[in-house]
Amino acid sequence: MLKVNLFSERQILERIKANDRGVLSELYNKYQRLIFSHVIRNGGSEKDAEDILQEAVITLWQKVTMGNFELNVKISTYLLAIVKNKWLAQLRKMKKNKIQNLEESLVDENPTSLDILVDNEKIQIVRDALNLIAPICKRLLLLFYFEGRSMTDIANILEFANADVAKAKKYQCKNSLEEVLKNRLSEFKGIN
Repeated sequence: MLKVNLFSERQILERIKANDRGVLSELYNKYQRLIFSHVIRNGGSEKDAEDILQEAVITLWQKVTMGNFELNVKISTYLLAIVKNKWLAQLRKMKKNKIQNLEESLVDENPTSLDILVDNEKIQIVRDALNLIAPICKRLLLLFYFEGRSMTDIANILEFANADVAKAKKYQCKNSLEEVLKNRLSEFKGIN
C-alpha cells in the first residue's frame, strides 16, 4: 500500500517554522506537476520549471520562517503566484538578452567616420537635453534607461512613495525630455 503524507496547510506551515526539512520534498512532489505545467505551457523547459519550483519553495520557506507570515490563500495558489512572477521576470530577462544579442550582431564592425560623427552628435544632443530638464527627471531617466533599474528601485533611491509614483514621474520626465529634444531639433532645422 502506498503511503501518502497528507498534511493540512497549517501543518505544513508549522513544519516549516519548526525547520522540518522533510517538508521540502513533500512540497516539491505535491506541487511539481502544477508548476511544471505552468512554466512549460509558457515557453519554458523542464529545467526552467525545476529551477523556478526550487526558487518558489525557497521563497515560501523564507517568508514562513521570517516570523509574522500569514497565508490567506492555499499554498498552491501562493506558490503559483511566486512562480508566475519569477517566470515572467525570467522571460523578460531572456527577451532583453535576445534583443541585445540581435543588436550586437547588427552593429557594423567597421563604422565610417561619418557614422561615428553622427552617433556622437546624437549622444551630445541627448546629453544637452538631459541637462535642460529638472535634475530629478535627469536622474530618474538615467536610472531607468541607462542603468536598467526597476520602478521599485527608483522609488527607493529617489524617495518616492512607491513604484507607481516613480512610474508617473518617469512619464512626465520622458515627456519633458521629448519636448526639449523637439525644440532642439526645430532649432537645428532652422539653422539649415
